[in-house]
This record gives sequence, C-alpha cells and structure tokens, in this order.
Amino acid sequence: MTGKTPAPRIFYYFLRHYQTIDAIMEAALKEEGLTTGQYTILSALKRFEPCTSAELARRQGMTAQSMGAYLNTLEAKGLVERSYLNGNRRDIIVRRSAKGIEVQEHCDALIVEAEKTYLSTIPEEARDDFVRHLIMLYHR
Repeated sequence: MTGKTPAPRIFYYFLRHYQTIDAIMEAALKEEGLTTGQYTILSALKRFEPCTSAELARRQGMTAQSMGAYLNTLEAKGLVERSYLNGNRRDIIVRRSAKGIEVQEHCDALIVEAEKTYLSTIPEEARDDFVRHLIMLYHR
C-alpha cells in the first residue's frame, strides 16, 4: 500500500502541547513540592480570594469534592487557610496563607521562566500574535 499518511488533527497538537507543558510545569514546581493542579488552585485564589470553596470549584470547572481534596492538601502544607464566614459552618472562606502567597509568587517566577524557554522557538516578533490567538481561542 502506498500513499501519504494524513497529517495529525489540530487537536492532536493541542493535546501534545498540553502534555509537554504539564511535564515542564511539574518539573519547575517540583522545587516547591507542588503539582500543576495545586499551583493552579493557588493561582486562582490569587485572583478570587477570599472566596468559598464552592465558588472556587465553579470558577475552575471542578466538582466540590475535587476542590475539597486540593484544598485539604494545600491546607496540610500550610499554603491555604479556611475560616467560617460570620460563624456559619456552611460558609467556609478560603484564602492563601502568608506562606501560600510566598510559595505561589516563587512558583510564578519559575513558571514565567519555563514559559520563556518553551516559547523561545517562536520568533520574538510572532509571540504577541501567538499569545493573542491562544487567548481568543480560550474565550471562544
């Protein structure tokens, strides 16, 4: 049988990039003992805190149970704090601890360097357009 092998679908490339980026992030975050998911939650808290666990789960597109597991781990590491809103045991507010803010900021710097390295193969004059198009796809 002869012929050309068809090019992979565009989603294949997105999936491969996701897998590569996840591995790069895991390697960068290893220094702080965080997973990509834990860093993502700390980053979300930076934008939305203080908020409830349920609000954070909704904003991240996660189930309350998954968010609870992440928060339990982050709390055990001393990176987040939970408190009751107005003494109501149903409304638990989540925020980063002082240590969590420090760790998250250090991780941000590690990720910025990883991003620079990853994007370095794209010509500098094309990077802004590339990022703008990624953001457009995200907001679609």
